[in-house]
Amino acid sequence: MFEFLNSELLYFLRASITSENFSETLFRAHAGAPSVCWSNRPTREWFHQLWKSLPKVSQDRQNLFDTINNTQDIQVFFDDTKTALPILESDIVFEAMKSLTTHLFTRTKDLADTKLQANSSIESHYQQFKCANSNSELCPLCGTALLSQNRVHLSDEEQWRADYDHVLCKDKYPIYSVHPGNFVPTCHICNSKAKGAKDLLRDKDGNRRRAFYPLPPAQECCYRYAEVFVTPKKKAELITGYWAEPLAEAYVSFQSAPPDVKPKIDVWEEVYKVPSRVEQHITTHFCEHIAADLRPTNFNDFHGQLIRFANAMPLDYRSMEWRFWWQRVYEHLSKQDQDFLRDLWSLIDWKIREKSDEDMDLVFS
Repeated sequence: MFEFLNSELLYFLRASITSENFSETLFRAHAGAPSVCWSNRPTREWFHQLWKSLPKVSQDRQNLFDTINNTQDIQVFFDDTKTALPILESDIVFEAMKSLTTHLFTRTKDLADTKLQANSSIESHYQQFKCANSNSELCPLCGTALLSQNRVHLSDEEQWRADYDHVLCKDKYPIYSVHPGNFVPTCHICNSKAKGAKDLLRDKDGNRRRAFYPLPPAQECCYRYAEVFVTPKKKAELITGYWAEPLAEAYVSFQSAPPDVKPKIDVWEEVYKVPSRVEQHITTHFCEHIAADLRPTNFNDFHGQLIRFANAMPLDYRSMEWRFWWQRVYEHLSKQDQDFLRDLWSLIDWKIREKSDEDMDLVFS
């Protein structure tokens, strides 16, 4: 789908270099039928607005086309901060390009003629993306939430799909708003709450920086370096404090990450806020989650189950929300000494008993 729309945009810009009029000749025909970018009136009008904003001199139009056409490999921007980012010198062209490509992404892609001419759809792409990633249903950027949910007996076109995040945000990089290398399915929190219009390639002061490129062929990630540490409150703190939150701290660390990867992790943390989300979740659900996972009956059972969980990644870590991050918690706990674990067990045992008392009160009040 996006290969199709991006190629239509490039064709239009190339054809506009020597053309004197806005006409159907600026668009490709498909199997004898006019391009949907021409036959669909709203889409045609947005192309016309871009046409009117283009430079009047052919050489300037050629330069504009070259600027965009020669920077189609966007992966290089994520590793090489010396590679110049394409700049649309004219604000008028920038705004017209932004309006057009936003329309292509939000409206044109969903037209029946677009799907027919592209021989594809964003819905089918999402199902292919899942299959290519071992049928994982988790957000690839955070590992905390499901992307979407399929329903039985429905075609790919009828299934729900995840949000699609513009890796390079469309507000700052409109020439890539329909670029096929600029989309990754993400959960709603990563896409709309955490990232929004944040720029992966520039910091708040406008300085270039390196960042993860999450799509093939790079498909960079940092999960292998992730560690989760927890510090329970001391008994004295719990006696005089608030038992409902037994952890003094939970924090995500990437201590073993190579020096060239750490700056990219910093950008990922800043943009998607994943560590702070994980730390809050673990702190809030610590005792209850461990009790539900391990179902321990006494300390020896708790210790044995903990070792068992820590030594093997569960089969559902790619399909269950938060599973990966809790596995990192178990790996950390399994390395602690007996005194640490006995103190921890006392908290978990107390939570189990407290929950039982609450249930009894509700039943026999």
